[in-house]
Amino acid sequence: MLSQLVLRRPLLKVKAWYKYLGDREILAWSHYGVYKLKIDCVEESRLREIPCESLVELEGELVAPSTLCVKSLRVLHSPLSSTCIEPEEFTVEPLEFARSYYKYTKHPQVLKSILTYSAATSTLRSYLLRNGFVELPSPIIGHVSDPGLRGARKAVIELYGGLYEVQSSVIMYKQLYASALERVFYVARNLRVEPVENAYTGRHLVEFTQVDVEVATTSARELVELGERSFYYAVKTILDKYWFLLDHRGIERLEREVSKPPYPKVTYDEALEELVKMGFRVRSGEELSFNAEAALANKYGSPVWLVGFPSRARGFYYLEDPSKPGYNVDYNLILPSGHGEVLDGGCREYRYEKLVEKIASIHKEPIEKYQWFLELAKRGEIRPTCGWGLGVERLVKYILNLKHIVYATPHPRLPGAIGP
Repeated sequence: MLSQLVLRRPLLKVKAWYKYLGDREILAWSHYGVYKLKIDCVEESRLREIPCESLVELEGELVAPSTLCVKSLRVLHSPLSSTCIEPEEFTVEPLEFARSYYKYTKHPQVLKSILTYSAATSTLRSYLLRNGFVELPSPIIGHVSDPGLRGARKAVIELYGGLYEVQSSVIMYKQLYASALERVFYVARNLRVEPVENAYTGRHLVEFTQVDVEVATTSARELVELGERSFYYAVKTILDKYWFLLDHRGIERLEREVSKPPYPKVTYDEALEELVKMGFRVRSGEELSFNAEAALANKYGSPVWLVGFPSRARGFYYLEDPSKPGYNVDYNLILPSGHGEVLDGGCREYRYEKLVEKIASIHKEPIEKYQWFLELAKRGEIRPTCGWGLGVERLVKYILNLKHIVYATPHPRLPGAIGP
């Protein structure tokens, strides 16, 4: 194919970051990748004088494989000084990247992650809007936030003489507006004070983005179907329209692992049995470890639903399964290749007496903090709803097969490692 292009001597226009290698060779890179080109038809002194990491626009004819006869060379921007990154390598460790990510924004791997983040978010948003959902802006602070954080803490700020919680999820707001509008979603930025050791899991951020969905008058089955269709549509759209963000191995992996739904479903109790056979030590009634979740999905080689968690292991807002006391009507979507949970959801508790009982018994927090929500529930204004939250950074991590979630977001905030 390249030889055919050479025979036709096509006129190419390239806009990329620049590094001169010597002997008329340059590296040109962008989110499309890194290319080594031999440059003819222009003075070598001109090539040498362009600073590393300049943004250039090259226009010319491809006269041989990887050789460009340049007709026009424009420098669009040059740095006053540059450390001159190595675009063919990316070896920055997660904690160092979290603290100094701003130094690497031109690196092709970072550019690919940012564009994948943007593509995944816009694709999920458009899919939900086409399916009759109303998008709402997410609040930043409130009287109280989600207490079901699985080891993390909520952040509290003082404002106007009062204490307010930074939102760790929009769970109660979702229930409120789904009760009025039927089908709502948020592209919500959340903050959770994770334990410092979670910086090393590869899956946890302090700030993260969730596409949070809630629907009234529905069922767990319908929300599971919506979740797997949304996930599949996002991955398929990136494969079809944003394929240039992936290498050949990445494309092959996604095509192999992400088949058209439905995906397998495993109950919590069934998962415990399978994990014990696989050599994991698990205790009934507790959350599964990150490694256990990943091993479960790897066994299936595809996304898999983990459903029906014990009630005491989850937040107060999950609805207990009337046919299986002690277990929730809930569902998590777990991804293979060691990436683990990407979507967490369930049907919601809406009855005043049950809400009061669960807040007191599971979270041991003062009931007064939840008064605004409980008053609505007492008046019957919170309807039965089901929903889910899909982690955008976890989706990006999976799509690009990144070793750590810190590389999956434009503004990484790791536990214990916060950059600008």
